[in-house]
Amino acid sequence: MEDNNYKHEEFDDCFLCKHPALKHVFTGLLVFLGAFAAFYVVTDWHFKRMLDPAVQMRRMDRAIMQRERNFDRMERRAIKAQERYDQRAFDQQQRVAKTVSDFIHVEKTPDSYKIVIDLKPFDNNEKNVEVKTEGNTIIINAAGEKNKHNKTEIIRFSQAFNFGDNVDVDNITKIREGNKYIINIPLD
Repeated sequence: MEDNNYKHEEFDDCFLCKHPALKHVFTGLLVFLGAFAAFYVVTDWHFKRMLDPAVQMRRMDRAIMQRERNFDRMERRAIKAQERYDQRAFDQQQRVAKTVSDFIHVEKTPDSYKIVIDLKPFDNNEKNVEVKTEGNTIIINAAGEKNKHNKTEIIRFSQAFNFGDNVDVDNITKIREGNKYIINIPLD
């Protein structure tokens, strides 16, 4: 209760009461020192945490895991791209095989093999079909042009047929019947 009986006259000899500017300077200085001490403490904690080996190891582990995820993602993308490329190549091979099977047929009769070539894709001209023999292998090269939608497509075909030792490649006959070019390879 004695605090309530405060009388200012008793402290008139106070140095700071007589110099209010100095009072503000000291208050500012104390606030600055307090703020500096707080900043120093927080900075010290931060640097100690940054330089802590356990924290650094966790950060390194996270960085390594992130790189592994990125690498796995890139690898999956590359695999998918390769699968798409392989599928397109397979589809193209299937289209070519279907196209080839549309105009070349191989038949076996009891006394010979017959290769029947449809001449329509090759300008309906047997001169556009070349037949060569190398041992028991018969190589057929054919070419033709196809005009489609104001574009000219060149069709080239080359295939080798390997027959066993029981064929007589010296007596091959080639005849044309309508739009078909028939190559007859007799058996020995």
